[in-house]
Formats: sequence, structure tokens, C-alpha cells
Amino acid sequence: MATEAVHPLDPEALELFAAKGTQGGIGPPQVGNANGVKVRRVLQIASDLAKKPFDQLRIVDLACGEGVYSIEAALRGADVVAVDARTERMDEGARIAYRFGLTNLKFEQNDIRRVSFQSHGKFDVIFFLGILYHLDAQDIFPVLRNLYEMCEQFVVIDTHIALQNVDEVEHDGYVYKGTKWREHSDADPEAVRKGRLLSSMDNTWSFWFTLDSLIRLLNDTGFSSVYVCEVPLEPLKPKDRITLVALKGRPVQISSYPWVNEKTESEVEAFVRNIEQAKPTILSMRQRAKSTINGFLRATGFQITRVD
Repeated sequence: MATEAVHPLDPEALELFAAKGTQGGIGPPQVGNANGVKVRRVLQIASDLAKKPFDQLRIVDLACGEGVYSIEAALRGADVVAVDARTERMDEGARIAYRFGLTNLKFEQNDIRRVSFQSHGKFDVIFFLGILYHLDAQDIFPVLRNLYEMCEQFVVIDTHIALQNVDEVEHDGYVYKGTKWREHSDADPEAVRKGRLLSSMDNTWSFWFTLDSLIRLLNDTGFSSVYVCEVPLEPLKPKDRITLVALKGRPVQISSYPWVNEKTESEVEAFVRNIEQAKPTILSMRQRAKSTINGFLRATGFQITRVD
């Protein structure tokens, strides 16, 4: 099998990426270099699942930071828009793109909460990495709706999740579970909040969904299937951090079990629960019938037994 060509980057770019994930670049290079396994995973997902080669893809990278995912996709020929509300890290990535002549990569300062189909159009692939868990619950729902409307193929999400359902939020009649997470102190001024490059832009609290609730929310938003990615491996990935792929497709219609067609997920769940709850009653009726018949037959010297 032919291997993909590696584009050599200059020492300045490699040093920048080695500092990814550290506050202001402070910290040992190993911290940023370990991010390579995450970048490999995301690019492998895009390569495996996209219905077109990279040089025919339009990709948006939301909350791009210095834009390592955007640069990787652009080096493969994709038309990429990298968006971040802060310019401190994004400017560094823009300089790399300029040095390597990546005219197919555009960096844009914008609040990802304002990026929509109306403002930016459609994208084959959306990178939504390391940002969902920085949003307050009231912002998450419209942002995911915007992602769905912009998405042509799929969204790659890498996020923290709540391991306990301490808190609940309600939206459109559905209840989602998770945990509130403090981003800033109540009294922190706007300048201080914006200066914390690894925290939210302005909201004091963010909301981390449980895995079940997040998957349910993506389904309720309209995505036809959602997958948890485990390979390529990310050694030592925390238990509260996951990579999801949400695909936008058309619901299939089943001929063998037509009852499932045209039902909402809540209706399907209710139907299955009713069946499960009825099982003990059905089994009990069968057992009573078998006991009664065997009691009658034993009196005549016979008995019903099952032979496998």
C-alpha cells in the first residue's frame, strides 16, 4: 500500500506545534508533541470517512487555535476556513500558512457561536475540537443546530464528557444530564476572561454532557448516526475525553421490521421498553401453561420436555 507523502515543515512551525496545549507556550515540549496522536486520529477519520479526496473537500475548523488541523488538511489540498475568536495563537498559524503558500487556507477571527450556514455556507467536514466543553448550555444547542445545517457529510468532535450526572439542562422538551464546569470567577472582567487562552471567551460556566446525553443530543439535532472513535489509538487519553463522529445522512427504511420506520427515537425506545417489560409476563404464562399440561400428563405417565 502506498504511503501518504509527508510535507516537511520548518523548525519554527514544529516548535509552535510542540507548544500546543500549554498556556502561552510555557511547559515542556512533550506536552505539545503528545498532541500528535490526536491530530493523527482526526486526520485519519477525515481520510477514511470523507466521500471525496482531500483536494475536493471544503472544511471548517472551529476554535482552531494555531490551526494545526487546518494546516494538515490544507497541505492535503482541502479548501479550509479556520475560525477562532482569539488571534494570539491563530496569528502564528496564519504565518505558517503564508510561509508555505497555503492560499487554500483562510484564517478568520470570529466567535464560533456566530458561524452558521447563513454566514459561511456548507462544508463537507467540520472540525469541532476542544471547544464543546467550553460552551455554556444555553449556547450549545444553537451551535449544534448551526453545525448540522452547515454540514454536508460529518462533524468530528473531540470533547470532555461528564462522568457523573450531577446537573441537568432542558431543551425542546428533552432533559440532558451532565455537570456544570466553572470557567471563570463571577467577578472576572472581560479582559481577564479573554486573556485566558485555554478557557471560554466570556461565559462563567460551561456544561459537560454525559456520553449518553451527548449522543442523544446529536441524534435529537438530526445526525443520522454517531460513532465513538477508538482507533487510531490515543495512549493515556483521559476517561472523560472522547472523539465522536456525527454523520449527516438519510434515515434508512427497514422492510423486515417496518414498525421502526417513521418513529422518533423516543417512540422507538418506548416501544422496546414495553416489549422488555412484557417479557416476564409472557414467560410466566408459558411456564404456568407448561406446568399445568405436564401435571395432567404425568398422571398418565407422560411429560413434555425440550430436546435441543
